[in-house]
Amino acid sequence: MRSRSVAGRALWLGFSTVLLACNVEPTAHDECHATLAAAPGCPAAALVVMSDFVSTQIGLATLDGDTLCGSWFSTARAEATPVAFALSGDVALPSTRPASGRGVVIDRYGTNVASFLSPATGALLGQLAVGTGFESNPQDYLELDAGRALVSRWGENPVPGHVPFDVGGDLLIIDTLGLAIEDSIALPREDFPPRPAGLTRVGGEAVVTLQRMSLDVRSMGEAMLVGIDLEELAVTWTIKLAGLKNCGALELAPDGAVGAVACTGYVDRSGAAPTLDESGIVVLDLTSTPPSELRRFSAAELTGDPLQSDLEFFASRRVLAKTQTAVDASGNNRLISIDLDAEDPASAAVVLLEARPSATGAGQGVVYGGMLCTPGCGNTCLVADADRSVLQRFAIDGDELSPLGALGMKGTVGLPPRELGGL
Repeated sequence: MRSRSVAGRALWLGFSTVLLACNVEPTAHDECHATLAAAPGCPAAALVVMSDFVSTQIGLATLDGDTLCGSWFSTARAEATPVAFALSGDVALPSTRPASGRGVVIDRYGTNVASFLSPATGALLGQLAVGTGFESNPQDYLELDAGRALVSRWGENPVPGHVPFDVGGDLLIIDTLGLAIEDSIALPREDFPPRPAGLTRVGGEAVVTLQRMSLDVRSMGEAMLVGIDLEELAVTWTIKLAGLKNCGALELAPDGAVGAVACTGYVDRSGAAPTLDESGIVVLDLTSTPPSELRRFSAAELTGDPLQSDLEFFASRRVLAKTQTAVDASGNNRLISIDLDAEDPASAAVVLLEARPSATGAGQGVVYGGMLCTPGCGNTCLVADADRSVLQRFAIDGDELSPLGALGMKGTVGLPPRELGGL
């Protein structure tokens, strides 16, 4: 579960509040005007979310980590725009780069807003509230075409039925040009609320990961992948990831033939996983519908620690992954590369980085955050490192990664990097 509760940030957003671009004065600073160009199918730049979980600043960097703009968009800039909902400290980027080229920011628990930003300046173009009268806790955003997108809503409404689209645990269909909610897609419930998280497009379908957690967030069911037909906008298939819980978005290999899903298992408030058996990686054949499981790696044989629920492909069958580390644990957060073709799972993982312990000698918890790899584009991987407040950088050379050294973001207020995405 990639949601964070931020005390004191609860806002009443009303139903389908819309802020249109004509009412918003651009607020980009002169030094943030960057000339962006990209090869077809490649990001033009990297978005870097920096946060202390109270305030947020979004910077812009090249694909190899050089700062283009330290404060492309921020809590302060949003507050300076009279009609804007200011960014909270629980902010995420879409797991799939929006084809429209706009920057999209998902403000989660306590704010429940999607913000749309100009790719040229970072100026606020508009915002859409997706709370519809309750804490919807939006998780991901996936553009379907030039005018529509899906938004996954993790939250559940305990007293629905007062306004349209207020049940929760669903996918909203939104108009990305008029900034309005058009409809919603109900998801399978079975023994647990669906808790939809990551969204990924595979051909003519969207695949959504259901994390399936109880209302009191004290128990979880096995994770599930659900296929959504993009013509009918309806559920067409479901598969359970037997034995695995708390899984992230399906990540696609560069050739699109296979995908992989990482699962953390249930974790408590400190980030500790009571059992390692629920964590691992599933490799899926995407040439069949629904996808079929090719193999899986248990966290026990890869790292001996649970894994975070996100992956990043940097080669055809190589991924970056991270361990899930509890605050004050005996171990430290680690960044690893994994060979999905390895015959021996015990030799598949290679540790690339390990975080420093805290001042008391215990683990700091999760400090390695967002990852962005650009094979065939920049041929680099960037990793948000909140431990050292830098972007860790690697060059992609075939199936290998070579360290390029770390870079800090310039022109910032010192917030550590947490998330990364392509623009």
